[in-house]
Amino acid sequence: MTSTTAVSRPPAAMPLVGHYVPEILSLARRGLVWAVLYGTFARASRGGCVSPNDSVEPVCYNATLDPLPFTWFVMALVFVIALGSAAKATRTAVINRTLRIAATALWAVPLLAAVLALTSFLTASPEALWNGLPPANVTVQLTSD
Repeated sequence: MTSTTAVSRPPAAMPLVGHYVPEILSLARRGLVWAVLYGTFARASRGGCVSPNDSVEPVCYNATLDPLPFTWFVMALVFVIALGSAAKATRTAVINRTLRIAATALWAVPLLAAVLALTSFLTASPEALWNGLPPANVTVQLTSD
């Protein structure tokens, strides 16, 4: 009697990243929350009137800081690169590290961008806002009284 052994095909392997769908969705939600917070808190305005000397009438200004769209682009890029890296990973430790780094970057990027923008905007002299070239996310309106 001959014994036959059935050769079975290995089951279709689910990518390892498939086990991390809840963590990926949580990362997306947290990234969205930080993007909304950045859009909310990276806004400022300031204004006033400055008279260079007594013989010149004062120049009034109103400067407005808006969120920089590049920050949202960087956040989206971090998320997409993290997903791509996690999808190619073959070990759970690599996936965990990738998602942890992405989670840190998704709060650090908008927080750092907002702090830098607000600090530079609020510490700039009024003359620097209208005499120099203001940043792309700053709108300056001048009026003479």
